[in-house]
Amino acid sequence: MNSNQLSLVTKGFVDAPIPAGINLVDEIIRLKKEKNAVLLAHYYQEDAIQDLADFLGDSLYLAKAAVEVDSDIIVFAGVHFMAETAKIINPSKKVLLPDLNAGCSLADSCPPDDFRRR
Repeated sequence: MNSNQLSLVTKGFVDAPIPAGINLVDEIIRLKKEKNAVLLAHYYQEDAIQDLADFLGDSLYLAKAAVEVDSDIIVFAGVHFMAETAKIINPSKKVLLPDLNAGCSLADSCPPDDFRRR
């Protein structure tokens, strides 16, 4: 397992330096075009991510936007349940969650076993 794979497994995201001389904003824009990807971002994301987003809003708005996208890839700058919703309504698309540890305190307060009992 290489260091990027190990970082993904242990941290939930790849913790690698950005190569010197790269303009990260330009690279993200280029990759979105090259990969036919769309970026959906929740309001609580940093301004830099919001500025790159194709759709910006709350979870309901982003779920509705996910239905409309024509892209092959949806990158979801949000939490697990938002990315999972995008995948459910777009089963043929690849949905990426940049930080696998992105959680939601509200969703975490509803453990599946407790929820199932009701």
